Amino acid sequence: MDKLLSMAIISLILFSCTQKKADTRMLMYIGTSNNNIEKGIELCYFDTVSGELSKAELATPILNPNYQCIDVSNNVLYSVGKLPLDSNTWATPVVVSYAIDANTGSLKGLSADSTYGSDPCYVAYNDLNKSMYVANYGSGNVSAYVIEKGEIKYKNTIQHFGNGPNENRQKGPHAHSINYSSPEGYIYAADLGADKLMVYKGINEGLQLIDSVVCHPGAGPRHFDFSPDGQLMAVLNELDCTVSLFEKDSAGIFKTALNTLTMLPDTFKSFSKAADIHFSPDGKFLYASNRGFHSIAIYKISDKQMEFVAWETEGINWPRNFTIDPSGNFLLVANKFSDNITVYQRDIITGLLKKLPYETQVEKPVCLTFYR
Repeated sequence: MDKLLSMAIISLILFSCTQKKADTRMLMYIGTSNNNIEKGIELCYFDTVSGELSKAELATPILNPNYQCIDVSNNVLYSVGKLPLDSNTWATPVVVSYAIDANTGSLKGLSADSTYGSDPCYVAYNDLNKSMYVANYGSGNVSAYVIEKGEIKYKNTIQHFGNGPNENRQKGPHAHSINYSSPEGYIYAADLGADKLMVYKGINEGLQLIDSVVCHPGAGPRHFDFSPDGQLMAVLNELDCTVSLFEKDSAGIFKTALNTLTMLPDTFKSFSKAADIHFSPDGKFLYASNRGFHSIAIYKISDKQMEFVAWETEGINWPRNFTIDPSGNFLLVANKFSDNITVYQRDIITGLLKKLPYETQVEKPVCLTFYR
């Protein structure tokens, strides 16, 4: 009996050893602003259990790919940047689609089109109607496209108008981000120069302006995020380093302001400008990044109100972009000025962050996007 038991144990051990270890890594793409023809979108792997990051490597060369998004169901990545005509001449700003090799992470170009504006800084894909939108900061306009088998087909461009009280940054419109909300299907575009979020609906011709959300003067709305339950919109204001919370009006548009909180301590008197904002996957916390006062500000969300919790500053240097992994257990920061990506453990109860000893080196990282 003892011999049979021993043989069973040995067999179990051998069986366990022959089983392939579960891969807990996720592929992550890194947009950069290195202005180098030989560099571009990078990739690395993130371990969703330990928080470790692999060494980053080039996925595809493209000049200044400062923002990207992914259509996971069709394995396509979209990026804004510039493509070369020759070694000395650069084409107009473009939005490009790439086929993702799910095994290697490599990117293969599918199609490209002009962004019909200058200084593109944001791209969003709408899986509901296979549409894509681009925000052009320099020209202050937004462009719409439809996607057919990964091919980008242009629909229309809408020019923003307006200005604000900040004479250095708000002499005219500067579209800084664009994204859609569910289930209403409205498309919002934050305009830093006009102190507004333009509200669009999608039509066969592309985008149609239907309304706007007015922010306080001099706010400079840059990025925004929707709560997981779709009931709140948080707007990050770059120029005065504040965060504003909105709820829907009777038409389902986020026009009702709830509260606004600063991102800076009272003792900080130097220059700073806000960058990025994200709700936690459970909607209980809100995170926002600041450049100058290099930090991630943490807020608790309760009863449609924000309450400041803390700042995380360790290892953070010009955090233009950050992301929270799908599990909600980790937060990753793209530090543009220290050329690295740092990892933080997120306490799902308190919302607080703890820096982990993992990072990867990337020249001027500015956008982090998980694939799978």
